[in-house]
Amino acid sequence: MLDKANAILTALEHGERSANEVSEQINEPISTTYRLIRTLLSLDWISHGSARGLYRVGLQAMAAGSAFVDTLDVRELLSPLLLHIRDETLLTSYLCLPSGTHGVCIERHAGHGVRLLALTVGGSMPMSSGSGPAAMLAAMPPQDADEIMDKLGIRGVQRTALRQRLDGYHERGYIVSDGDATRGVASFGAPIFDHEGRVAGSVSAGGLRDSVIGNASLADLIIETSRYGSELLGWKGTDAQAH
Repeated sequence: MLDKANAILTALEHGERSANEVSEQINEPISTTYRLIRTLLSLDWISHGSARGLYRVGLQAMAAGSAFVDTLDVRELLSPLLLHIRDETLLTSYLCLPSGTHGVCIERHAGHGVRLLALTVGGSMPMSSGSGPAAMLAAMPPQDADEIMDKLGIRGVQRTALRQRLDGYHERGYIVSDGDATRGVASFGAPIFDHEGRVAGSVSAGGLRDSVIGNASLADLIIETSRYGSELLGWKGTDAQAH
């Protein structure tokens, strides 16, 4: 059973497929394939695709697929980069990983001055908030981002406003958080990609608004750190190729 489920996930790894296409690729009867697909849909390991009858890899499978990243001990690998950000800017730096609809902070280096308590190590924040969690959402394929927004209950005007904020990543390479998590506090964040170009996490830095907004050198540092962190995880492409 597990071998067959894994075969389906492998078949969907490089794009959407119909049940018939999956059946042919894994060499199983269509009835068996449909039964496995229903099971995987219920577990959120696969999800419906962009058109009726198509399927794609789901959020749970994407999370499990980052096991490669886990084996590298992401915290140990990227912590020196966070320390560099903190020492260069005196701001608080964060490393977050995706977990379902949220970003979970696995490393944090406190800056000088104001104490920022909105996100501590082990804490989480919806991917609609902050700069680090939102950067991961912005860099995901549109269908995956839509699925997360649906699960968070973000619709209508709120969804339009969030999309406009996420578009900032594609325009400048980082996300801006300006008081949406904590009043008077701002941050910049950018995604980190793994060896397959998938969103593996995010790096961000924040502090009092006046220290962040309009800080071009901080923006450059966040972009540079996200790229270098991605390279450490085996990523060799460009932002446009990542997904």
